[in-house]
Amino acid sequence: MTECIGLSQNEVHSAKVVPELQHWFYEFVVNSTVNKYEVPAAVNIREFWMPVGSFVEMLFNENYSENAYEYRYKGGASNAGWPEVVRTRSMIYGAAADYLQLDPTGDNVFLLQQDDFILLDALLAYRQDSTGVSIIDSTSVTVFNITTGVLVVDYYSLATNLSKLIYLYLKLKIYGDYSKYDNLEIVSGTTLVLENMFELLLIDEYFNTVSDRYVRDVGGCA
Repeated sequence: MTECIGLSQNEVHSAKVVPELQHWFYEFVVNSTVNKYEVPAAVNIREFWMPVGSFVEMLFNENYSENAYEYRYKGGASNAGWPEVVRTRSMIYGAAADYLQLDPTGDNVFLLQQDDFILLDALLAYRQDSTGVSIIDSTSVTVFNITTGVLVVDYYSLATNLSKLIYLYLKLKIYGDYSKYDNLEIVSGTTLVLENMFELLLIDEYFNTVSDRYVRDVGGCA
C-alpha cells in the first residue's frame, strides 16, 4: 500500500511502498466476506515481486510456511528495478517516492516493539502448527515460550496496538474466543496503515466465526 505521510496542500513529504503489504492486503480484500465492497482494494503487485519471509506476509497469509520472519527494510534503490505499476504511480510523488525492500541489514521502519516481537513469535509458531500454541491470560507478564508453545499475555498492559490485534487473532483462531474485542471502539485507532489493515482482517475473521456458529446452531440452515 502506498503510504503518504505528512500531506499538505502543496506537497507530499513522503510516499513509500511496501510491496508485500500492498499484495497481501489486495488478496485479503478481494476474498473478504465483510470488507470486499466497503474497502477499496490496493493495486496489486504480482507475487513475482514478493520477498520470502516477510512478517507482513505472516500476518495476512494463513499458509505462511517459512521458519522465521524478517521485519527490516531498505529503500533508496533505483526506480528502474521497481515493478512497473509502482514506478508509474510513483511519478505522482516524484523524488519523495520510495520502494522499501525486505533486508536484514535495513531498518525497523514499522517501529515494532518488544511486545510486537513476542506476539509475532507466537504467530509464527501458530502458522507452523495451529495446534502447537496455547494461551494463558495474565495480569502481570507477557512472554512466549518457544519450546512449549505457551503464550502468557497481560492483554491490557500490551504496549502496542499491533500486539493487541495479534493476541485477539490468536485467541480467536485457537479458542474461537472473541470476548475481549469491543466492536464499538476499534483497537488500531491510528493512522498506521498496517494496524488498520490487520484489524480489518480480524473483523472479517470474527464475522466468519460468528456466522459459522449461527449456521450450526440453527441446524445447518444458512
